[in-house]
Amino acid sequence: MTEAIAEPTPDARWSDLFTLAMLPRVALVCLGIWLNAADSLVTTTIMPSVVRAIGGYSYFAWPVATYLLGSILGGASAGHLAHTRGLRTALVASTVPFIAGCVLSGFAGSMAPFLLGRFLQGIGSGSVVGLCYVALNAMFPQSHYGRVFASLAGVWGIATLLGPLLGGLFAQGREWHILFFLFAAQGALFALAIPFLVPKGPAPPEESAVPVRTLVFLSIAVVANLAAEIVGSIALAAALLAVTAIFLVVALRTDRRADAHLFPRSIAQLGEPSGQGYAVVFLLNASTVGFGLYGAAILQTAYGLSPLFAGYVVGLEAAGWTITALLVAGRPQSAEPFWMRIGASVAVAGTASLIVTLPSLSLAAVMASAVTMGAGFGLFWAFLTRRIQEFLPARDKTVGASAIPCVQMLGTAIGSAVCGLVANALGVGSGFTRVNVVDVGMWLFVGALPVALFGCYCAWKMSAEKLGAAPVP
Repeated sequence: MTEAIAEPTPDARWSDLFTLAMLPRVALVCLGIWLNAADSLVTTTIMPSVVRAIGGYSYFAWPVATYLLGSILGGASAGHLAHTRGLRTALVASTVPFIAGCVLSGFAGSMAPFLLGRFLQGIGSGSVVGLCYVALNAMFPQSHYGRVFASLAGVWGIATLLGPLLGGLFAQGREWHILFFLFAAQGALFALAIPFLVPKGPAPPEESAVPVRTLVFLSIAVVANLAAEIVGSIALAAALLAVTAIFLVVALRTDRRADAHLFPRSIAQLGEPSGQGYAVVFLLNASTVGFGLYGAAILQTAYGLSPLFAGYVVGLEAAGWTITALLVAGRPQSAEPFWMRIGASVAVAGTASLIVTLPSLSLAAVMASAVTMGAGFGLFWAFLTRRIQEFLPARDKTVGASAIPCVQMLGTAIGSAVCGLVANALGVGSGFTRVNVVDVGMWLFVGALPVALFGCYCAWKMSAEKLGAAPVP
């Protein structure tokens, strides 16, 4: 039976992370998260310059879509790779497609190699992020788990702040190429540090089957979902979302029955505490993605903000997450259920408030909603992810840890496609106007509210479960 997490010792402090033994490890996992966060944010900023240089205006949305496809597949495979090859080898291997993708994108003279480069970057960065979750358990004491997670939230906050500035700096002329080479260099630095900082761990099994069928079904689901975001027809988008749901269910069922697993067996079982935790990750990310997707367009069109100012207002969500994550880091195990319930409730309150604040044309109110929504995630995220892993049997802990960011990306991807369907139904496909963006701002979150409420319910239900009642390995 899985043991409960030990209470933090009295001498567990933030200063412990700045010791010679701990600081390089913290820097390593933060760099791994930065590779994903900054890459995705910066590339969105420079895309207008990219298409002006290499052409492909009709494929403007595809670099983001191919990167997300690669990220989900890489993240889904990360736990299996760590289990079969060892954490250290898996991390080094994951940097190879990332570095290759950055170099290919940097040298690209047309859209086809650029898209292939973005796909490879996605595979590498998605796998690295999943493996960083696995590495947290291998590299840090449980008493510092919340503090390290707060540090990772800070990386996202910094990436949100610097992303538009960094992208704008390299968006002039052909200088955007340099940005990809810089990320390749950061990936190489990450790879070189791994053998010195990541423990070797137990020897991997001699043989392990590759879960090909699960990967095929998952790929079909993700491709259908991404296609639903791109197509102009509402009926076709709805049909593609139905295909997404069907093949995602098939992938999870196939994986559960297979000898080799990409995901923990309880990932879709709402009767299990870990399944409830994954549901929280999926549902709350799916219900809040609309603000990141359409918030800047609404603020520019209806509020008259500049693109940079609108981007930073949207970035307040990340700022709220970072601040509250730092405030509650290191709370004892006995306080985790309280912060999970409070955090999920605050996140839902922020989501619900956007129904009123976005159409109100009050910038201060929108900013308050954004901070509130992000603050909710910061209050519960570290505790939720730690408890998900504690409720998993030993055989599923590696794939279970890497599945957390994968489920997060799936929630974001599917939520984005649904938001696109709603927005197109309200006329956004013909262009943004002051009238339709206000309607979009309201109805996106009217539709998201039931999803967010169900996610909050799952968080409350999971928080009531007692640690130590985990399934027998």
